[in-house]
Amino acid sequence: MSAIFRTRRLTIRAFKAADAPAVYAMWSDPEVCRYTGDEPATDLSVIVEDIARWQRVTTGGPGCGFWAVDAYPAGFVGDVYVRPFAEIPGEQEIGWHVSRPHWGRGYATEAAAAAIRYAHAAGVSRLVALIDPDHQASLRVAEKAGLLYEGLSDRYAPGEPTSAVFVSTVPMCTGL
Repeated sequence: MSAIFRTRRLTIRAFKAADAPAVYAMWSDPEVCRYTGDEPATDLSVIVEDIARWQRVTTGGPGCGFWAVDAYPAGFVGDVYVRPFAEIPGEQEIGWHVSRPHWGRGYATEAAAAAIRYAHAAGVSRLVALIDPDHQASLRVAEKAGLLYEGLSDRYAPGEPTSAVFVSTVPMCTGL
């Protein structure tokens, strides 16, 4: 599978069906799911369906995708995505997940920063990351990846627990 984009250490690529066991290992870990609002996966068939759905995210617009993150020589280490917010037309969400054996190596930051550059280069003007305010590691990833803290909000998930909102925007030219 060819790369969508690369970094110094990572290859970000489309998911493939063969990724299912590694993705299942990540998403069945309660610690990976702790701050996502998702229950740990209990069946590989659900992951197979998820991968098929993630492959369709690229049709959400320029710069959008739900991608596998590979590190050499480890192989699959996690995912990164840019996808449209269903609730807020015109805004795109960025997110990332890394399997626990690969935590603390900077993979999430590197993948997120690359996805930000990729999305902005494709014309996405505003990216939003929603992070549980108690998830200190993910808050640090957002800052290190270049996202700016905008505040706490429930705008993006009405009625759900408050989220820390981080954004990356491309300034609009306003003429002189």
